[in-house]
Amino acid sequence: MVMFMGEYRHNLDSKNRLIIPAKFRDQLSTSVYVTEWMDGCLAAYTEEKWGEMVMKLNKLPKTNAAARAFVRHITGKADECGIDSQGRILLPQFQIDDTKIIKNCVIVGVSDHFEIWPAEKYDVYDDESCESFENLAEGLTDLLQ
Repeated sequence: MVMFMGEYRHNLDSKNRLIIPAKFRDQLSTSVYVTEWMDGCLAAYTEEKWGEMVMKLNKLPKTNAAARAFVRHITGKADECGIDSQGRILLPQFQIDDTKIIKNCVIVGVSDHFEIWPAEKYDVYDDESCESFENLAEGLTDLLQ
């Protein structure tokens, strides 16, 4: 079972390469599928989980404008990123520009995938979500049972 967890801080190098944490690399093959995601970050999936995501996207109604826009964004802003011998992926320039990653990144495990955040944006998001964690949990009580 794929399980990504933890928070790691790494820097994007001058060639747009990012080191993937060793604990995450152990669960990946030779590549990872990276797409622009919600909250202003990138989401990275194993080949298997990306395939599952695409199958779910393909089930959305093509007659629904919101579904078409969502699928277009998730697949249009995606890229297969190979993992080099030093455990790095090369992020495409369009993803870096769109998410405003400058150098400092936070890589966060989110169960079946991991996210790549610009550090400044993640720190603000994390501070805000920590303040309301109990309220978030309370609102999800029914879903967690």
